[in-house]
Amino acid sequence: MEKTGAHDILMGTFKTLNIDPDHNMRVSIVQSQPVTVDGKHYEASGSSYQSVFNVNAGMIVADNNYSPEYEKPHWPKEAFVPLKQWSGVVFLLWERVAMDDAKDLRHIFRCAVTNPQTLSIMRKAPGEDDNFDYWNKYGPMKRGGRTFRPGSIEYYALLYSPNGRGIGWMLAQHKSQLGLRTVSSITIFGADGEPSLYFKIDPVRQNG
Repeated sequence: MEKTGAHDILMGTFKTLNIDPDHNMRVSIVQSQPVTVDGKHYEASGSSYQSVFNVNAGMIVADNNYSPEYEKPHWPKEAFVPLKQWSGVVFLLWERVAMDDAKDLRHIFRCAVTNPQTLSIMRKAPGEDDNFDYWNKYGPMKRGGRTFRPGSIEYYALLYSPNGRGIGWMLAQHKSQLGLRTVSSITIFGADGEPSLYFKIDPVRQNG
């Protein structure tokens, strides 16, 4: 595949999870043209979503994502296309690429996080100060990462962070395609010095 920042940054992490990077593919979409939806015209916002998919491994890596609101902060809400959230756009692409294997989603990465609110939560969760920026301390993921599971305050803070909530929305909104799946753990780690998040996706255990 064409190399991306995420592909290179996470190369060591892929190996520790037995994910074959030879099956990685870059998938991107840009709203570069005006569109009409249900009779309403929408101008091009320039929004873009770039991901790395690995269908064999059931993996999505969120690489560079710029929403319509980010690109056009002064536009009124009604000027944006209805399909604009990361969870909806990227799942639609995942379903088209993975087809019958879409339900086997097992790994989601947020690579090289830049959102200030998410970074603040990522610093506080393992007990770092507000100015902490030495993410190599938390790498590689298996040895240096900090993992949080349901029941902990840190887990829920990360899941509802700007870089986490879209994953929860994706699992909740697409149960018919994915079945009942949940984020079983969230790991903060440094990938080649970049602050990153790993969301482990597993089927919901059924009682009885």
